[in-house]
Amino acid sequence: MTKKITILCSVLVFILISCNVQERIVFNEDMGGRYETSFDLSKMMATMNEMGAGASNPDKKKTKMDTIVVFADMFKEHKDSIANLSAEEQAKLEMLKDFTMKMKMDEETGEFKMNIYKDFKDFSGLERVAYEMDNVLDQAKSESQQGQQAGPGDDLMSLDKVIYTFENNTFRRTDPKSLSEHLEDEGILKEETRISLEELKNNLAVDGDDSEENAMIKGMMGQFAEELENSMMKLEYVFPRKVVSVSPEGATISKDGKTVTFEVPWSDLLEEKAKVLENFEVVLEE
Repeated sequence: MTKKITILCSVLVFILISCNVQERIVFNEDMGGRYETSFDLSKMMATMNEMGAGASNPDKKKTKMDTIVVFADMFKEHKDSIANLSAEEQAKLEMLKDFTMKMKMDEETGEFKMNIYKDFKDFSGLERVAYEMDNVLDQAKSESQQGQQAGPGDDLMSLDKVIYTFENNTFRRTDPKSLSEHLEDEGILKEETRISLEELKNNLAVDGDDSEENAMIKGMMGQFAEELENSMMKLEYVFPRKVVSVSPEGATISKDGKTVTFEVPWSDLLEEKAKVLENFEVVLEE
């Protein structure tokens, strides 16, 4: 078990020092809008090249791609084959219908960027987007591998689970493990979200805490302090009304009072400084 944790920690630290992630949500008057997340993996690609990845096969053709996947169009094109899938598989695909994915990769120049966005009609379409993204990122892995074996960077294409809520003019981006501490009425959540939260509680009860893994991660962080400081997570939220307050500290509000921006180094997230992204909260004027 300890060996497995060590390997996981090594992969995690390598991933985090190699990536910048930006999450942007633009809301309209009805609190629908567009969710967008962007990954810049160019540093990861450069790091792997420096480590000699692929040196064993210097004649291997360099990957180059610039593609856009509009899932709604893809489903129309393959509707007959999709109809033959199980109900469970069809339901998983249904989650992707509002997503679009753009991917640009050039091993020769070291560029590797990915952008994924989803338009949602009302706030309920945003609530579970972090869970839906798993299926989108699985597709991204397939696109980037193009028949090749998965590499260490493959694990990068995942997102921590968060739940988005909006009640009493308050927007929250919350870690599911602490949602009950911040949300006044869990009844506003979708049934599938409540099921996910119950499963999480059961898993935590069985697995216990992850203090051993956390300690090993923190121990390895010291070796990559400078790199971690330069790898960032950026959140940007644009609202239809002015912002009254925002937490945690360090978030900024634009001059027009409607855009909130927060940028944090991965080192802070790994160290869980005051659990900085456990609950990101924005209160809007009525």
